[in-house]
This record gives sequence, C-alpha cells and structure tokens, in this order.
Amino acid sequence: MSHKKHTIIYAEDDEDDVQLVNECFASFSDVIEVRHACNGQEALELLENLHQQQITPCLIILDINMPVMDGKQALVKIKSHPVFKEIPAILFTTSNSRLDIAFAQNWGADFITKPLNYEEITSLAKEFSKRCTNDIKTREI
Repeated sequence: MSHKKHTIIYAEDDEDDVQLVNECFASFSDVIEVRHACNGQEALELLENLHQQQITPCLIILDINMPVMDGKQALVKIKSHPVFKEIPAILFTTSNSRLDIAFAQNWGADFITKPLNYEEITSLAKEFSKRCTNDIKTREI
C-alpha cells in the first residue's frame, strides 16, 4: 500500500545548510519530501506550482537572510495569502534578534535559531516531520 508523501518547503541559500538538512530528513524520506528553494521568491513560486497540483505543504521553513526575497518578506506574502496563510511556517536562522523573534510571532510563525551540530538538526528534522504526520514513530537515526 503506497501513501502520499508530505511536503516540506525549505527556503535556504546556503548549500552547506541545504545538504545538512537534507541528510537529516533522509531517514524520513518514506513519508516526507523536502522541496528546496534558493530564496523567498522561489519558495512562493514553488508554493503556487504545488497548489496547482493540489498539493499543500505541511510546513514551510524559511531562512531569514537570502538574496532576491528574504525569509521575512516571503513570510509576509505567505501569511497574507488566502490559500497559504494557514500553512505552518518557521523562520529558521542564525539570528537570535529580539526584533526577528517578535516579527515571527507577529506573523504567526515559529522562530528557531539554527543549531550548530548534526544531532541538534537531526532532532529538529524529527520534530518538523512529526508536525506533518502521525505516521512517524520514534526512530533510531
């Protein structure tokens, strides 16, 4: 019996971060598909394309500092959009600025400062995956 994968959009311009996050989500690849965008504009275009395919992501993870359109600009557009505003979003960044934290809260997003090691990111991948599906049980990684 096959089941539909849940989709997470991850907008990040740093290739090292993208590779690390993809590695951490690899153990959930049977139920989670991480779709990558290089900036906020690409994330919005990806959202629109998925919507046309009748796919709603279960989570949007946005880095704050990206070229073209940053994560905060993308968050405002997503949360102002009638179809996308209910999708859970996370600002995932190296920043720990109170202004950035307040911005995330104001726009209904979670704020997570990027962890520094593989174990912390793997733990977050598990947490993010659990937000998307109850199919994921505690796994040895």
